[in-house]
Amino acid sequence: MERKIFVKIVSGLLLTFLLTGCLKDNMGPDVPTSKKVMILNQGNFTEHSASISLYDEETKQIQNRAFETVNGRSIGATVVSGSLIGNTALLVCNYPDKIEIVDSWTAIAFSEPITEGLASPRNAIATTNRIYVTNWDYTYNETPSGWWIYPDSYISIYDIVSRQFIKKVKVGTDAEGLLIIGNKMFVATLEGVKVFEIMGDNLNFMTVLRPQDTEGGAKHLVVDKNFMVWASFPGTGVVKIDPNTLTIKTVVDVPVDSMDGYIASDPMRGKIYTYNTTFDQNYSPVEANIYSVDTSTDQVSVFFTGTYFYGVGASPYTGNVYTAEVSFTSNSVMKTITPAGIPDGSATTGVGTFRFLFYLKGEGLD
Repeated sequence: MERKIFVKIVSGLLLTFLLTGCLKDNMGPDVPTSKKVMILNQGNFTEHSASISLYDEETKQIQNRAFETVNGRSIGATVVSGSLIGNTALLVCNYPDKIEIVDSWTAIAFSEPITEGLASPRNAIATTNRIYVTNWDYTYNETPSGWWIYPDSYISIYDIVSRQFIKKVKVGTDAEGLLIIGNKMFVATLEGVKVFEIMGDNLNFMTVLRPQDTEGGAKHLVVDKNFMVWASFPGTGVVKIDPNTLTIKTVVDVPVDSMDGYIASDPMRGKIYTYNTTFDQNYSPVEANIYSVDTSTDQVSVFFTGTYFYGVGASPYTGNVYTAEVSFTSNSVMKTITPAGIPDGSATTGVGTFRFLFYLKGEGLD
């Protein structure tokens, strides 16, 4: 338990696993639990077709459009990310900008969504008393190649109980993923992985970590079984960072999605998963692969192949890997794969399936 105490929060997924793991150990063998997945379907940007699906890893039963069913309304936005703390899910949305706070077991919205202090929000995590959200802001510069970058990106901070906006702190350009270890906050930005010391509601800049000869920025952050931080750098691969010395330990050359750059971690089995889809000149998908990185040996292997992937997730309970043959005009088809790389089933989900949040449901887990 010493390592669990050391980590205040490493990410929504890993924190939930550690907390529920401790609770399960204390409940005894007779308390039944179910392994659940909240599936985020981003929807089409122009249609507000985002939705939530709830999936049982054991029975393989799925409930689509769960949010609409229990709340009597649609999400009415594009979901861009999500995270868990306990049995609470934070759903980060654009168009309009908001954070829906829902019960992960039922998809019931706890309260009115957070809207204050948001400007193109990207990712959110929570500690015992604060919610932190990366935002691109609306100010942008156009690069010579025609891409937009957002130089005024910031983190908005909220009280976790009242949901009240406290302040915002500028952190660089194109802020994306974030995580917290001890009193250090790691933020993925175009400049690299920026590290801040958390002092109350102040974020004091410590350093920025970026591998040499890297053109793009950092996108997402996860933690492995040894509590090393891994950052995705599309075009370079994944980078292992020691959170104590704040140094780069290794750079692993592995394909990473060039747009989203999302990666997933299975800390218990020592794996990092990336995904990448290649397209032809008409932007039609040609092939998609999920890649596995061994966090001990840095060995890379092709884990699973399909046609068009838009996300990846790894269950900390079963070790199964989740992805989807994605569609933005109709329902996607979720795929589950065993740790050995063997297909283990599929299910129809929603439009633009891309994120998977894992949790235990059972008596005493609240």
